[in-house]
Amino acid sequence: MAEKKNSLGPDLSSGLTVALVSIPEGMAYALVAGVNPVYGLYTGMLTTIVASLTGSTSLLIVTLTNALALVAGDQLAGLDTDDPIRALATLTFLVGIMMTLLGALRMGSMIKFVSREVMAGFIFVTALLIVLGQLKDLVGYHPEGTQGKFSQAIAILSNPGAWSSTTTILGIAGIAFLLAVKATPIKRYADVLVILFTTLAVALLGLAGIELVGDIAEVPRGLDALPSFVLPDFTLIPVLLAGAFAATVVGLSESSGVGAAYPNPNGKKSDMSKDFLGQGLGNLAGSFFQAMPAGGSLSRTGINASGGAQTRLSGVFSGLLLAAVLILFGNSAELIPLAGLAALLIVIGAEIMIKEGRVLVRAWNTSRYNTLIAVATIILGVSHDLTVAIFGGVILSLIAYSVNASNRVKFFALEPTSDGKWIERPAPETLEPSKTTALEMRGPLNFASVYSFAELLPDSKDAKGATLILSCQDQELQSLTGIDWLKNFVDDLTAAEVRLILAEVSAELMGDLKTSGLADKLGSTNIFPASEVKLASLDAAYASTQAPDTE
Repeated sequence: MAEKKNSLGPDLSSGLTVALVSIPEGMAYALVAGVNPVYGLYTGMLTTIVASLTGSTSLLIVTLTNALALVAGDQLAGLDTDDPIRALATLTFLVGIMMTLLGALRMGSMIKFVSREVMAGFIFVTALLIVLGQLKDLVGYHPEGTQGKFSQAIAILSNPGAWSSTTTILGIAGIAFLLAVKATPIKRYADVLVILFTTLAVALLGLAGIELVGDIAEVPRGLDALPSFVLPDFTLIPVLLAGAFAATVVGLSESSGVGAAYPNPNGKKSDMSKDFLGQGLGNLAGSFFQAMPAGGSLSRTGINASGGAQTRLSGVFSGLLLAAVLILFGNSAELIPLAGLAALLIVIGAEIMIKEGRVLVRAWNTSRYNTLIAVATIILGVSHDLTVAIFGGVILSLIAYSVNASNRVKFFALEPTSDGKWIERPAPETLEPSKTTALEMRGPLNFASVYSFAELLPDSKDAKGATLILSCQDQELQSLTGIDWLKNFVDDLTAAEVRLILAEVSAELMGDLKTSGLADKLGSTNIFPASEVKLASLDAAYASTQAPDTE
């Protein structure tokens, strides 16, 4: 109890800081998605509170991020619906369902199948698209007839005469101010201060022609500022399903990195699956109150941790205090210039691009194959959209993983010594007739690697009377492909009059053999279950081949 009492002050202080920073960042990211900035604020309320209470990483702040905003914007743009609010709620609902299922099924480790290089590519292209997408608000020029952020950016940069000089000066001044504050001890308040700076500049200098938040959206005040209840539109599920999956991959990938960077203050190890579950429940709850898809936020989790937060209550406080600020001062947000929000997003995006660009440069020296996949992801994101880039990156990552796994399979010959030990030798190319050969299988026996195993096995065609012992330590027949391969292999050896013995057979592999009928086909005398003593099963299998034939 004393510990909780001592942490109340730091948790409250950190929660307030996170709430204040969530105002400019939440609004800015909502603009990235092309929706009313207030929805970005709504995402930092109930979603954040529920996720903080149910997740495993206590300081993780789950809310709207730049990557998720861009994915949401891609899905909502051009969507044929009369009720965009319900479409947004449906997207968030689907993301919540997917995240919750992944967490409940203990599938937190699945995110490891997306390499760090490919994840860097995702994040880099997301930041790049955000920077390109904010140029129009930074200079006050919205070119017509251009599609795609890259084409729009080229049109803007190639036509400086159409820029608003006042807006451009304010935007550049905002960038300079933000960079200056980030170099001071109060850098964690930089996001809030740059919005105050640009807003006050417009008001005090009487700058005309500057587009404000109030020009594109109405931000209510009082209890009306709180989100109202909304039901998802289930007829939109088929249309939004792919986008929801893309958002789920991005959100969980981001949060897994954030959780690793900010471990629990009490030393308790984070459970990635429970974090997935917490984020899923947060998105589900938020979807009924106009929230956007949310994931672990690196910036706000970092602010939460640096502010001295000790428990998950800091996230709860941030959500409650954000709601309080919106109730009391909500309509003041209408005075924020879009150029100020654009300046904030461009600096955030540039910082992310620099950071992830360094990762990709380092990765080139480690894994050029995965780095090329990351580059392909970036190209897909710029030329098509982020959803295509995400699916392309995930598919290419899985292919790369399967290829690498299949290339790691090996066979080694094991020869017994006079003192009861085993010497490892290169596997022979052929089996010798009437001789016993022991081989150890190494590498995953999955659908991708089975064929590699088959290619590496010694030739048994002219090995009549030979005995082959396969040491199957830690192996399982992980797919029907593996079962079919082993059945065919047994048939081939039987036809060649070669005896096959399986040693070091785990309980899991024994179950596979019995279920598939292979146990009966091999016979109990040719299967030696693994024991607590390593290689004891192999010793027994080899001894059985040396015993005199009593028949």
